[in-house]
Amino acid sequence: MNPLWQQKKLREFCKEQNIHVTAYSPLGARGTFWGTNDVLGSKILQEIALVKGKTVAQICLRWVLEQGVSVVVKSFNKGRIKENIEIFDWELSSEDSQKIDQIEQKRGFPGHLFVWEEGPYKSVEELWDGEI
Repeated sequence: MNPLWQQKKLREFCKEQNIHVTAYSPLGARGTFWGTNDVLGSKILQEIALVKGKTVAQICLRWVLEQGVSVVVKSFNKGRIKENIEIFDWELSSEDSQKIDQIEQKRGFPGHLFVWEEGPYKSVEELWDGEI
């Protein structure tokens, strides 16, 4: 889950079922075979970060927390680890949240690896519930 793949329908279902959601790739999983740089490259997130004097990563992590979702981040870089911790003493404004809500959504992982002729999912459309 991240600002470009907000998964609102899934989060609402989990809330109704008392299931806690954890975001494992809140920055888009750049550097992995399934990830992209689209989250960190988002113009809207960059604009919010610039105005707030924060990094795009901090904006993303703070947004996830404000959705009531826990965050799993990975870094071996001491500077980034410190940066990741510095998200608890400020908040996004309602205007920031509205801008993030308007970001065009796309799946962080298309799911093509789970589709095959003999499997339970014959197409990507069968795998997903229609929501991006």
